[in-house]
Amino acid sequence: MSRLEIWAATPTPFDQDGRLDLSVVEAQAEHLRGAGVFGAFVVGTTGEYPSLTTEERRTLLEAWAAVRPEGFGLAAQVGSNDLAQAAELAAHATDHGVDFVAATAPFYGEAPRVELVVDHLARIAAAAGETPMCYYHIPSMTGSTHLPADVATAARERIPTLTGVKFTDEDLIECDRTRAAGVRVYFGRDELLPAGLAIGVDAVIGSLYNGLAPIAHRVVEAYDAGEPERAYELHRPFREIAAVAGRHGGLGFVKELMNRLGPDAGAPRTPWGPLDAAGIAEAEALAARLRVAVEQAGQS
Repeated sequence: MSRLEIWAATPTPFDQDGRLDLSVVEAQAEHLRGAGVFGAFVVGTTGEYPSLTTEERRTLLEAWAAVRPEGFGLAAQVGSNDLAQAAELAAHATDHGVDFVAATAPFYGEAPRVELVVDHLARIAAAAGETPMCYYHIPSMTGSTHLPADVATAARERIPTLTGVKFTDEDLIECDRTRAAGVRVYFGRDELLPAGLAIGVDAVIGSLYNGLAPIAHRVVEAYDAGEPERAYELHRPFREIAAVAGRHGGLGFVKELMNRLGPDAGAPRTPWGPLDAAGIAEAEALAARLRVAVEQAGQS
């Protein structure tokens, strides 16, 4: 096992009728533990949270809390534009023993000032009590232009429990600024893992770790052994997925691919699915190649 703390951003399991299928959760947890994953980050972007009801989000977290293996991490994304809903989810997650809660800034129209973002996060953090708080920065989805280092700096003055930022962005200079703001960065661009290692990242949260965590550990080991070229080559499957996923709608393709490298969590809800026949065929073909790489990494 490498030094990298890997959190898998877990897909939400649905049955053939598109309803929550909680029977899959235990298999997801065992699969991740066996792959060397540190913990599960549930109800995030990979978990399709904008397409879930509040009750579904609560029920899903309860299922994870009930089956989490001993010593296995659990974090919940509780963000919502509805502060009452976000606060309710934060308190609920705390009641179920999560290691930290995370929340996005308001989206579908950006808060005009960083102070308003911090106020939003502060009210969520207050509902979580002493549970650590993580700001979830994912501008590709939220459209936010606020710099996470600025949010973290301002938030730490008002939110003593703010200890981390989930940084899902390509801007490595801003990632370094965010680390310098005194919070732990959970790097969320799986396809840029070697670059993240080069600037000191030691924790990640991402969707591809549902299937490729053994490869990620080998990437880190090669990097730490002073073999950056080998690390970059080992990392190739992550970049290949990113390139292919972009042709088939991104998140929906990734879910279908991870379904073939771990427990089947069903088809994605709209707007990310269902995939068309061409997308399914490409997921099948890519999964067949990736299984070999994952098996080899697990034997190393």
